[in-house]
Amino acid sequence: MDADDLDQLLLDARVANELAEVTGALLYGGQRFFQYLEGTRADVEQIYARIARASQHHRLEILEQGRVDKRVFQRWHMGFAHAPQTLVQQLSQAQWRREIPWLEDESAASSGLTRLLAFWKEDAVPTP
Repeated sequence: MDADDLDQLLLDARVANELAEVTGALLYGGQRFFQYLEGTRADVEQIYARIARASQHHRLEILEQGRVDKRVFQRWHMGFAHAPQTLVQQLSQAQWRREIPWLEDESAASSGLTRLLAFWKEDAVPTP
């Protein structure tokens, strides 16, 4: 995906998720995505169906699903492994990075959140 494709994905997902009242995060690194969604079952299923219909997605895999006691995310975020290439990506990355310390504190409450953070640390964050 090039920078314009990522911007379009980011903007489309932000609008669709907000309309469906779904929060969470989408991380992009190593040509892979990792998504964590929160909301009512029906709303999350609606968003997932939209994702599954998109022709650019391949080999979707649900790693985990289940009920959580409370939402961790107040809105939808996107994080990038490599330096964001556009202003839209930079703003989203900054928002994601501000959330990380809070997410680490909450990770024990959700194995899905633990997986999200593990993907970020192992696959998305470039090693020095």
